[in-house]
Amino acid sequence: MRAGIAVADAEGLDALSMRRVAMELGTGTMSLYRHVASKDDLVTLMVETAMAEVPLPDSPPHDWRHGLERAAHRDWDLYHRHPWILPRVMVTTRAYFSPALAADSESAFSSFDGLDLEPADAFRYMFMFASYVQGVALTLVSDAEAERQSRTAREEGREAPDRAQNPLYEPGAYPRLARAMRAGADPWDLDALFAAGLAGVLDGIAADLARRHTGA
Repeated sequence: MRAGIAVADAEGLDALSMRRVAMELGTGTMSLYRHVASKDDLVTLMVETAMAEVPLPDSPPHDWRHGLERAAHRDWDLYHRHPWILPRVMVTTRAYFSPALAADSESAFSSFDGLDLEPADAFRYMFMFASYVQGVALTLVSDAEAERQSRTAREEGREAPDRAQNPLYEPGAYPRLARAMRAGADPWDLDALFAAGLAGVLDGIAADLARRHTGA
């Protein structure tokens, strides 16, 4: 599985194939098929291996907010290391069976223990939380892919896109947007933006919990 992960990390999931992994392992493709039935099965095993790199917390969270914070940063680190995981298995409404993913979700849901939430409310909060984490992570993944393509273009002697020529930064073209982009996203600090946005999402959940508690 490590050979497949190395290929996907370096070149993206499109570069992954049974033949390519067999080459990396120095064996024949048919030999690999004796252990893994298909590329989909290979990716499933890769997901399990990648998610097991960071063990789940072995102690309960201090409170719901601490539980969601550590779940968010665990996933954020996972997307940094293995960006191919996000579009492959995370961003979908379809049930994707994965013991590691199920355990990760179970751990995150345990953050709500003791709040006496209805299951539907716990799901709603988790959906809001996960949508934020994965939404920002899509930007992270997109940037990683763009950088990989630019690096490949330079290595092959092709011209990479010049982001400095972006019309958003031309004086007077889009003054409000340009000022905001220069102030908050030039250069992008996605780690800082992620942390700040996460705090806002958790503040929103806290406010909703307080409203429910007071009956307002």
